[in-house]
Amino acid sequence: MNKTRITATIKTLALAITAIAIFSLGQSEARAETVSFSTAGCFGAGCIPAPADTTNGSGTATLSFTAQPPTTVDTGTPTGITVEDLGTFQLAGVGTFPATPFTLVVNQTVPTAGSGTFTGTLSGTLITNGSDVRIVFDQTFLVIGGVRYELNNLTNGNTLLLNSPATGGTTRISASISAPIPEPATMILLGSGLAGVAAGVRRRRKAAQK
Repeated sequence: MNKTRITATIKTLALAITAIAIFSLGQSEARAETVSFSTAGCFGAGCIPAPADTTNGSGTATLSFTAQPPTTVDTGTPTGITVEDLGTFQLAGVGTFPATPFTLVVNQTVPTAGSGTFTGTLSGTLITNGSDVRIVFDQTFLVIGGVRYELNNLTNGNTLLLNSPATGGTTRISASISAPIPEPATMILLGSGLAGVAAGVRRRRKAAQK
């Protein structure tokens, strides 16, 4: 292979590698940073989660859950994680809640459509100036289409303590949301292969010049 052909081959490979690098960068910048979702919840065995408010009560004690309406967040932060509410609980009255199932569904539309479910158990007693009402969750995170939702503000790893009316009665449930950066694996492998070929051409060029 003469010098002119070697030079032309190197230039062609360099252009190909540059194009792949640009494509890969574009893929990275187009990664799933935007996440859109809403939630729905309900109390009781066999309940069907709905976006409307749902209430559970015992005596004069009531606990209502207000779902999160359609929300869009950006996970393209320096940490790759953002925190967003999944809904709000409102506690009122006095009384004891027997062990009652609670179901919270996350419905995701972007980057991919899908849903996931958190389940837990409500229990505890609500008095005039205090409360030990809580929801103990069976799991603290779920993944929908590669997007991870991990519950925050929990005690003992899996317990959400609900504020009593004496302190406002409102408790927000939130989650850390993170979306992975997809690797354009095929392009990376192709780029590596072309880089190896280019290195081989350079070695042959140096050997020809000796």
